[in-house]
Amino acid sequence: MYNLKVDDYLLKPVKKCILTDTIKKTLAFDEGENEKSRALKQKVFAMIDDCDYTQWHNFIFDTLNGACPVDMIEEDKRKDVIDFLEIVSQYMTAKGEKLMPTNRKVAALIKDINQYGMMESRYFRIMISLLTISEELFDYALKGYTGNIDFIERAKFHIEKNILRNLTLDDVAAKSFVSACYLSRTFKKITGFGFSNYIATRKITIAKSLLRFSDLQVNTIALELAYQDSNYFCRIFKKDTGMTPSDYRKVVSPGITR
Repeated sequence: MYNLKVDDYLLKPVKKCILTDTIKKTLAFDEGENEKSRALKQKVFAMIDDCDYTQWHNFIFDTLNGACPVDMIEEDKRKDVIDFLEIVSQYMTAKGEKLMPTNRKVAALIKDINQYGMMESRYFRIMISLLTISEELFDYALKGYTGNIDFIERAKFHIEKNILRNLTLDDVAAKSFVSACYLSRTFKKITGFGFSNYIATRKITIAKSLLRFSDLQVNTIALELAYQDSNYFCRIFKKDTGMTPSDYRKVVSPGITR
């Protein structure tokens, strides 16, 4: 099947390293890619096992956004998202039956991206699928976590889990097992952000991705982020970025009209 020049290697004395290199070259083995895959697997597994939901969301958006073409001539990078999802699937497979339903969602998403790619008309759908998978995965991870999670980390976890929902100080405090007053005071002391400002910053990060890579209208983006008043959303977006959402979209996606 493969032309490995058997006569040159198996019928004559040859160094093992030479034979190995020849086989690798023939099979298009890339040590650099293999090392990259191992590093990605280690990082993905560590984020899940550590219940680092915030870093996880940052990572999946970096991966998703990095795979989106910004023009018609840019190469298709859907493989980066698929590689990531395949590693997530490996993690779930290793954990057994409890994650099987979620793993089936991963398999369906891989098939979907393979077939249809990463067009802007599909960005929101893929994003929602990733966030849904993440919520189920991190709920599982938290139940089995044996380390210590302080109330600030619990608050952040709950914020990430519900980032597309309306979040109140009372709700997050209850999930963090502290009073609302104490959480508000300590949250700013530890993170440097006021509670409401922190949530707004996390939501605006998602809004930026949707403005750049999706075809959703501004008022739809506001609603998807649980802002019932699109004018209020525009005000906090401008406060954070110095631009209205529409102006931001024009800057990051020039020449594209939505």
